[in-house]
Amino acid sequence: MAEEISKIISNGIDTYTKNTNLCIPFILNIVTIALTAIIITIFSLVYLFGSLPIEEYNSPEALSLAFISSISHHVYEIAAIVIAGFLIIMYIASFFTSGAIGMARQAIETGRTAFSTMMETGKKNAVNLFLAEILFLLLAFAGIVFMVPGAKNIDFTQPSKDASLILMIGFVLWIIYLLILSLALSVFSYVLVIESLGPVEGILAGFNFFKKNASDVFLIILVTIGVSFVFAIIDSIMSLNSILNTIWFFVSLLISVCILSPVMTLWWVRLYMTRTGKQVYFNDLLAHPNDLPKI
Repeated sequence: MAEEISKIISNGIDTYTKNTNLCIPFILNIVTIALTAIIITIFSLVYLFGSLPIEEYNSPEALSLAFISSISHHVYEIAAIVIAGFLIIMYIASFFTSGAIGMARQAIETGRTAFSTMMETGKKNAVNLFLAEILFLLLAFAGIVFMVPGAKNIDFTQPSKDASLILMIGFVLWIIYLLILSLALSVFSYVLVIESLGPVEGILAGFNFFKKNASDVFLIILVTIGVSFVFAIIDSIMSLNSILNTIWFFVSLLISVCILSPVMTLWWVRLYMTRTGKQVYFNDLLAHPNDLPKI
């Protein structure tokens, strides 16, 4: 019988304690994205404002006006930089996410994983995961169609309660659509990497897995929400003291990146592997999930 959710949770934590190197992809992801963002920001500032004769402006107000004028003359360039930067960061995240999933799969299959697995899996699946993430974003933005009727009837010169209500209803429907979409496709990245699928195949396979295992997917999501809720309570307590709040900010970031992210990845990967009959590491033995004892 397939593992129950409680065993997936406990086995995932146990696997992490024996493979703490699973945090490496998440650390590298944060560091690389931060460095990339800094480089893009510096490049943008030099490109947009490097030619401004700053020394000629004798007041902060005059300098601010010069900056605003420069921005207004480079709207398209700024848009291009923002889009390019966003796509670069998305690709970096796709590479390290693929690597983390690959390491999690190896740890669940054999009990151990290695850094080299991150590199191999990242190179193999980064492009497909990147394209799949873009498709997911397009599907998410497609929900803006719910707001079209209200937007078409909005007249800012003569505000109408009916038009505003229609717009608000459309916005609520879009939020509901996003929640349903996120739930239905919550597993696609794991399926794509584990099965080495293309972007469209990965999304469809992820949706099909959700249809067959909706209750299990929902339970894992509830567990992750529960963990987030606990951290939210701690955040609210720590915010009462400025010093503790500052310390807790860095501690919670460390816990999130180095412990929670890899453990949650193990949960999702193990859920998929046990529900699809793949080989898993269990009590120091390699076992087929259908052969596992009922808990």
